[in-house]
This record gives sequence, C-alpha cells and structure tokens, in this order.
Amino acid sequence: MKYHRLKYRLCMQHSFDGQIEHKHHHLIEIEIVARQIAEDFLEFDSMDSILKQVLDPYQYQYLNEFTEFDGDTSIEHLGEVFYVKVRDALEKKHWKFARFEISETPLRIYAIVEEEF
Repeated sequence: MKYHRLKYRLCMQHSFDGQIEHKHHHLIEIEIVARQIAEDFLEFDSMDSILKQVLDPYQYQYLNEFTEFDGDTSIEHLGEVFYVKVRDALEKKHWKFARFEISETPLRIYAIVEEEF
C-alpha cells in the first residue's frame, strides 16, 4: 500500500492552570499518515490543504480559550482533539487515516494508530 506522510508545525500558547498570566509557548509538531481511497490520484497538496483548514485556526493562539480542550491542554488531550478533527476531515475528502503523532520534543511523542503500514 502507498501512504502520504505530512508534518505540520503549530505554534501555540497554553497554561497548565488556565491562568493567562502563566501562559508559555510551544512549537508542537504533528505528523499525519494517510492513504488515498479515491480512484483519482490525490497529491500532497490535497492532504496539506485539509490539514491547514483544520489546524490553522489554532496557530499562534492561547489554547486554553478554546472550549474543545475543556481546560486540558496536555499533549495527550491536544492529540485526542486534533486526531478526531484531522481524521474526520481527511476521510470526508477520500483519505483513509492511518496514523497521528503529536510531539512537543523529539523525545515526547503521543501517537494514535488506526492502520499499520
């Protein structure tokens, strides 16, 4: 099987206690692996535009202010929220989601795998 793999960087701010005066910055890296389920060939640009639509609203934002995080901005919770959004958006556009990874450092990675490749 053939897969596309894209990385996306999200510059964001958050605070562990919900206090804006305690906010700090992170550069989060998100990696998505998906395969085409459409008959027509889909290029990286197709997948890239979907990711940008889903993730760009969070770029340079203070994530504690978004209701979908319920005050929990841990890397694991961010991963769960973004995974659902990305998976649903990709599958609406003829992509089969395979793997999602989110990390704040190369040594701390949270992964969700639906399909081994």
